[in-house]
Parts: sequence; structure tokens; C-alpha cells
Amino acid sequence: MSISLSTEKKKEIEERAKKANKTTSSYIIHVVELGKSLISEDELLKMARKAKKDHKSGKTKKLKTLANLT
Repeated sequence: MSISLSTEKKKEIEERAKKANKTTSSYIIHVVELGKSLISEDELLKMARKAKKDHKSGKTKKLKTLANLT
């Protein structure tokens, strides 16, 4: 596989790979794998809409402190 990058972007990726103690290829693979675990924009919007609906219908409650979560 070949990709075209600007000189600046290539240097940035090489520097990040070096800091992560990885080859450039293994760093790119690592970033792609991390991306798989991210929530998509569509999923995030769906969750936000549900939360808003739940809040409006009274299915949520306001907590005074984080200690009240347990």
C-alpha cells in the first residue's frame, strides 16, 4: 500500500512513531486499531438524543456529588 503525504505530515508521523518506540508502519497500524474503538459521530448523536429524551421524560436524576453514583 502506498499513500501520499506532505513533508510536514510525514515528519509528524515519523516523530510520533519514534516517541512511541514503533516503526512508522506499526505506528500507523496502531492508530488504525485505536480508531476502531472510537464511537462514531452517528452513535454519539444517537446516544445524545436518547439522553435528552430520557431527561425530558424524567428518567434521569440530578446528583449533588459524584459519590451519589454508587
